[in-house]
Amino acid sequence: MSDRVYVAKLPKTSSEIISEAKAALNPSLYVKPLTTNRPFTPRERVFFCHRRTNRPPSAFKLQQVQLQEKKKTSCTKLPALYNTKYSTANNLDCKKEIKRQTQSSSPNTTRRRSNSDVANNANISRKKISSLSFPLSIDTLLKNHYEQNMYDHEYMSHENEINEARALCFDVHTDCLWIVSLIETKMKKNFETSEMCSLLNKLAMAIKRENLSVIRDENKKETILKTVFKLVNTSPDDELTVHILLVLLQMQVTGKYLATVCKLIFKISRLDKNDNLFLETNILTLFVDILGLATPHEDSESLIYGYGALKFLTMNPDLMERAMNNGCLSLMLLHLKMINLERTERQVLPETINHVLYQLTGTLRNVVNDRKFYVELLSSGGLMTIYRALELFSGDIDVVTNISRILSIMSTDEKCCEALVECWSNVSVLMSVIEKYPGQEEIVVRITYALGNILTNNENARHQLYETHCSMGTFLNLMQLYLEKDLNNISRDVKFNIVEDVLIKIIRVIVNMSIQPEIGAKLVKVADDYHPVHKVKECEQFLDSLLTILRRKSIDENEELVLAALAALNNLSYYADMSNPNCGPFGARQLDITQALSLLLTTRNHFCKVEVARVFGNLTRSATVRDYLLETSGLLAVTNCLDSGDIELLVVCCGVLVNMTSDENNRQAFKNYNGVSKMVNILRSSGERNWTLSSLICQTLWNVCSDSDSFPGDPIVVLDTLVKLTDEEQLFGELLSSDEEKVAEYKQWEDFASVATNLLEWLDELLEGRFDNIEQ
Repeated sequence: MSDRVYVAKLPKTSSEIISEAKAALNPSLYVKPLTTNRPFTPRERVFFCHRRTNRPPSAFKLQQVQLQEKKKTSCTKLPALYNTKYSTANNLDCKKEIKRQTQSSSPNTTRRRSNSDVANNANISRKKISSLSFPLSIDTLLKNHYEQNMYDHEYMSHENEINEARALCFDVHTDCLWIVSLIETKMKKNFETSEMCSLLNKLAMAIKRENLSVIRDENKKETILKTVFKLVNTSPDDELTVHILLVLLQMQVTGKYLATVCKLIFKISRLDKNDNLFLETNILTLFVDILGLATPHEDSESLIYGYGALKFLTMNPDLMERAMNNGCLSLMLLHLKMINLERTERQVLPETINHVLYQLTGTLRNVVNDRKFYVELLSSGGLMTIYRALELFSGDIDVVTNISRILSIMSTDEKCCEALVECWSNVSVLMSVIEKYPGQEEIVVRITYALGNILTNNENARHQLYETHCSMGTFLNLMQLYLEKDLNNISRDVKFNIVEDVLIKIIRVIVNMSIQPEIGAKLVKVADDYHPVHKVKECEQFLDSLLTILRRKSIDENEELVLAALAALNNLSYYADMSNPNCGPFGARQLDITQALSLLLTTRNHFCKVEVARVFGNLTRSATVRDYLLETSGLLAVTNCLDSGDIELLVVCCGVLVNMTSDENNRQAFKNYNGVSKMVNILRSSGERNWTLSSLICQTLWNVCSDSDSFPGDPIVVLDTLVKLTDEEQLFGELLSSDEEKVAEYKQWEDFASVATNLLEWLDELLEGRFDNIEQ
């Protein structure tokens, strides 16, 4: 009856390998992708990293930015006014009338003016004053109307009244220059911030109202700018600076003035406590609009600090939402395209453009944290633009770091992964980046993380990566480099957590690449005419590194790394030919691997125990491994796992026991360990909840009992249980056609029933034989 013993065997033909591997992706019994955490990125408002040389200063004084020179024009003296309409006598009458009204109230009281007063004052010599329309500054006009001897104490006590009367006399409704004169007056003495902010708001509104007249009038523009910049130097208050910026942004300044605006916004944005200042005003909207007037080549200084500020502000979700709603993402992609285009046309670019690109990609890295912006990024070709920047600026380590962070984040989205594969054409760019910066943990860990994500669900990507020249060699050399770094570390500082993380990500790339049946089979293949020796050497190097990890690392201290190594062994051992101990890399190292795994069988770590059992499910196809486990109490350890009650662990352990009980010595030992009764109890309690588990239990019981004339236990209990579990009508009825979940479950049940029926018939024959003996 030995020919009825069930032994799990690896299919030999390629078609069987492919079909079985695809079917095994969902069950936890065979090859599976490896998941891991995204690399940690600190959220700090840092302008430039420390390693960047010749970087622009993050601290500056406004005096460093000089106002733009204005072409000097000769002043033409106005001719004397002989017409009585413009006579000095008439002007003096106007002055006296203004002075009389401004002095009519007590110096110690604040004058309140009714609407009738305003109406009366507005009519003061209106015909005489309206003729003074030639362009003169406010200060010049004030000087013409009041001689120095009239600036007495009483006049200085009523500056506001004078300014109001002056505004009415000239029939100007909150004119920009009038407000500027009020600001200058306030600046001559201690002023309240709130009062000055109110004046600046009025000035911004006046500029918005006058619009082009302010922008085109150079005299008026210069007067406003000089006053505003003087105010910046007077007070360092951030709230006041924001209101000053509102004025400057309304003027749509360019050139050096724009650079000053960007620097001021950068200065305020460095502190997250100032975020409310941007939320309470429309400064961010105006700022994004004015950045649209800049170009990377002509306004690099402005964009360095402008995108530096946006990088800080987009760390706040509310501010990022506001910036994106105002077209910030489209603007960034436009500037990125302009930089890429300029790089393709010129081999050498000014260093300032690289600085702009660094800040811009830093801002994009914050934007991609929010998945709702992925649609625009993909539809606009933004991801391809970013990838192109990586190719063109691969020599700038800081830009590469930023872009690697962007790719790392976006690779967590399946649609982005598909787009990344489309814009690859091949993976040579990513591989060249890794080869260029092998010692840069921050870059390597993110590129390999992105690759691992892409390989998880994309068959084409797996083929592209494996077929890229020396790709496996590159990953193995990196693994060796970082394994030595990790093992040589004594201090255990934070930096070496990154080193371990790099190892995890590299292993994951190979694991997820090996999901593809053709690639997995090639990785463990024996050398032949179509598979060169150096490929076999690569697999041997990889196995040696994995063994080093299992021997030198603790599951308690390095859990994720150890689990990654176990996942790699599981996937590769699935494709290995374990029947011949001298065939292939696995055959030569099967005992070394078994010894390393045996030490982990008794661990308290549940995940580790599951992964170890999963690897043994493949390794125990080798008689050498089965004998070793029997001799070293490995079979006992696996049998004891049947008491765990955890379904996942039970499934993988039963898979091991199916192979172990294919040997007669192991079957007897399994009976002695009380394994049969444990399996019967599991079948009775969990049979209907997991048909895969029930199928494996039946296979194991069949191996144990099929060559025997007796059953170690009560066969009637097992018989009754199997009768219930194979009752198709009772379990499924007629609901299969309308219930998709039931249909999937039914397919699993069919696999179980095919094995359970054999065991059921054998038990039935066994019991009939007993009854025949009793009757005789």
